[in-house]
Amino acid sequence: MEENIKDKTKSSQDSQDGAVSFLKVDALRKGSHALALMLKTDDIIVGLEKVPFRGTQKLLNEKLKENSETVLTISRKNVLFNVLAKGPLGIKLIETNTDDDAVILEKVKSYLDNITNFNEFRDFEVFKGKKNMYNILEVNESSLFASLFPLVWFFHYKLYLPLFLIILLFILLGSVEWWLFLASWIILTIYMSKGSMSILRAYCLFNEMRFHSKIYAENIKDVQTIIRQIDKKSNYTFPLIDPPILEEEQNKEESKTNLAAQPS
Repeated sequence: MEENIKDKTKSSQDSQDGAVSFLKVDALRKGSHALALMLKTDDIIVGLEKVPFRGTQKLLNEKLKENSETVLTISRKNVLFNVLAKGPLGIKLIETNTDDDAVILEKVKSYLDNITNFNEFRDFEVFKGKKNMYNILEVNESSLFASLFPLVWFFHYKLYLPLFLIILLFILLGSVEWWLFLASWIILTIYMSKGSMSILRAYCLFNEMRFHSKIYAENIKDVQTIIRQIDKKSNYTFPLIDPPILEEEQNKEESKTNLAAQPS
């Protein structure tokens, strides 16, 4: 009798677990943490701290409150990537309840199994401009490189206009008094230690690039690969992967191949 009761309890729990589905972003809210993470409508939350996640929004909020930082795995247009959440998302999520949940689950398991840990992962901000041009910034609010070598830092990030203006200012101040040049250099190095990220973001906005997404990854190359999977026409300010193959060029190559294969 007891065994029958246990079997029924176990079977009911299994059926309940099987009914649990993924959570999808229904609508974003101004000022929410999800908006700060640049989540988009129809994004699906499929993983939490390297484990596939299926459950209710209440359960997700409880998990997000347990730690100050939590890695969430997101599915966007069937492309998986990670974001670093720092608390509840503050938006309404709905359950997917689709026939594709089983397929998504297998894909998520395979994706997460290939990740050893998140120790080497870093936070990246992605800006998008005209003609599918992307600029990827590693979030580093206190850059030692920018503080010690500010002019080299400007040149490295192709900030040629600010670099030209700073050099011009140094020349003008140095021609007046040597100590003015020294004072301006010290002020610049102090500011760059904390303000380098603000300069990079401002320069992206100056070039008419808008904040597109945030991705938690090991390096910039991985971020570019993720974006290329989402946007097949994506190009990059500092490309680390091959340029995109446009459909027109691909069709031309296929037609040439077909013509060459036809007997003369």
